[in-house]
Amino acid sequence: MRALRVAVLAFATPMVSTLAALAQRPKAVHVEVLVILAEHTDGGPLLDPKLGDLPIRQEPFVRYNSYQLLDRKELALEVGKSTADPLPNGRTLQLTLAEVTPNGPKWRFHIRAAIDDPSKAAAFLKQLDVTAGQNEPFFVAGQSYRGGTLFLEVAVR
Repeated sequence: MRALRVAVLAFATPMVSTLAALAQRPKAVHVEVLVILAEHTDGGPLLDPKLGDLPIRQEPFVRYNSYQLLDRKELALEVGKSTADPLPNGRTLQLTLAEVTPNGPKWRFHIRAAIDDPSKAAAFLKQLDVTAGQNEPFFVAGQSYRGGTLFLEVAVR
């Protein structure tokens, strides 16, 4: 009987700590969105100092030599609810916090991103599903704007 109690405790202890962690799971988060204009210009390289550690030596950033921060936004996301935000090219970024899962003592955030184009029947980006940790940015890029390309850096802060 004692062996059975030890076995039950060994099984139940991780389950109880997992349930406790899930009970403390964030129901809402703040997401920072940087709107960046990337261009290939005849001049030398230009990196807006407000962009900090943008990975300009990696694809697809290496295709451009000028990076300008157009806007910095903080959006509140709640699990299961969408938040829409206008972009400078007239389209709308829609973000949804789909799920928050434990990852050791930290959390992983499953975010859905979509970009609608009100002037067209089809969306520019139907849906992108990303799972990232806190302060792990992901990028959405490819929209033409003012002769360059918009990059959206999204990170849970």
